[in-house]
Amino acid sequence: MNINVPDSLKSFLNEQVNSGGYADPDDFVAKLLEAEVAMFERLKRGEALPLDEHFDRRLEVLLDEAEKSGDYVTAAKEDFGKMEHEALELFREKHKSS
Repeated sequence: MNINVPDSLKSFLNEQVNSGGYADPDDFVAKLLEAEVAMFERLKRGEALPLDEHFDRRLEVLLDEAEKSGDYVTAAKEDFGKMEHEALELFREKHKSS
């Protein structure tokens, strides 16, 4: 597989490889993809989205995916209290077993 990297990112990619942390550009891209796959697997298991420097981008991707799914549910203001309660219960249950 070939991946085209925009010119604006090539110097960054080369800096990462030259820093000694990666064998070559392919290794750098593979490590990035592995990290993203691991993050999406965590989300599928219901784990929280990591609050790191990539949070905004990950959230954007998830929101785009949700928008494309077309599975919208209408929620009224009063529904949010119920959703919050359900989320807290799931959180508590999860942390009891940890």
